Amino acid sequence: MTSLAAVQGDARQNSATTVTPLFGTELASSSPLRHFAHFFHASLAQTDIQKHQTYRLRHRVYCEELQFEPQRESGLEHDQYDNRAIHCAISRLSTAQLAGTVRLITSADAGQLLPLEQYCAATLNHPTLSPAAFAREQICEISRLAVPGEIRQRKQSQSPLGHNLNKLLLQLEQRCCEAVAIALYLVAMLMCLHYGKHHVFVMVEPALARILKRIGMHFVQIGEVVDVNGKRAPYYVDARATFHTLGSEYKTLSDILAAQLFAHDTETGTPQCDIVPEQCKAAAEQIGLN
Repeated sequence: MTSLAAVQGDARQNSATTVTPLFGTELASSSPLRHFAHFFHASLAQTDIQKHQTYRLRHRVYCEELQFEPQRESGLEHDQYDNRAIHCAISRLSTAQLAGTVRLITSADAGQLLPLEQYCAATLNHPTLSPAAFAREQICEISRLAVPGEIRQRKQSQSPLGHNLNKLLLQLEQRCCEAVAIALYLVAMLMCLHYGKHHVFVMVEPALARILKRIGMHFVQIGEVVDVNGKRAPYYVDARATFHTLGSEYKTLSDILAAQLFAHDTETGTPQCDIVPEQCKAAAEQIGLN
């Protein structure tokens, strides 16, 4: 996972940060993330071209910047899990470039192991929250979350607008840049609900799990820490519970992301991601989060 530094900056921000009116529209609010859609757009990567864009970003982050994986002549980082994964992306509107990507690895049967089952089975020690405890069609693993250096390091794009307005836009865009990694987790959770993959697993740094807990994503550690590109441990979360425990600022952000992800569904009348408060609350209570 490459998002620890990016998430740290976002979690430290004061949610009372305010901005001033812009283009005659009142943008002053307790949550600058209300304006995420001015700068970023979330979508699924479904075509071969879209998937190759995510593989190219993964290569840049995992192979070139962080050197977690060897560089490949193709410039694409992909593996055997990609064929059964749901691929998501966030684009930066000012550059038309990907600002981040994440995938959800699914499992159709016991023969399709999640990566943490395949490589970390001996470290799993939770009595009830292992992948084997749930129906295969309801589990998935969040994997290959990648945010490029200019977003992780919060480099601001330039604007041709006037000085004061330019400064305001850059400050607001920076705040939204700091939220890209968390937005990718929210996108992943929304897609989990959309596809009925309620039981979610991930390998992350314990420090990152603690940060995510502070914003309302209660990942439960289900195994021992192992050394895989740093110290990481396997975690579980119920996607439904997340939308009950999520902080208000990030509920606002999840609403924005859902509107972007499911805009086509609204136009065609296809059922959207359905966040049912009662079901989310019940899921949270079931794993002791209430």
